Amino acid sequence: MNATLYLPHQSPRAVSVEGLTLPDPTTGLVRIPEPVPALMGCPRGLVDVLASGPQYVAYSVFDCEGKINQAAMVALAEASGVGFELDDEDTILCGPVLVVTSS
Repeated sequence: MNATLYLPHQSPRAVSVEGLTLPDPTTGLVRIPEPVPALMGCPRGLVDVLASGPQYVAYSVFDCEGKINQAAMVALAEASGVGFELDDEDTILCGPVLVVTSS
């Protein structure tokens, strides 16, 4: 398993996967493990499950209006197969994004 933290205008940073999980293989449910809020720099109640699938989960900060995070948009598009458009404010990712993948 790999985990990468994407912060706007910074290089992606590999982070420890200790305590992180992928979605439950039977139900597909995603939980917010204890390390996620600390990595995201926000309270647990503001962590949002942005997207998930059997082999990945992406967390963001709920309703974050920080700087645009283009690197996270590219990484999540690769993991999920869903594209993001800079001219579509509904799909722009802002602020920190944590992506956990199976490989």
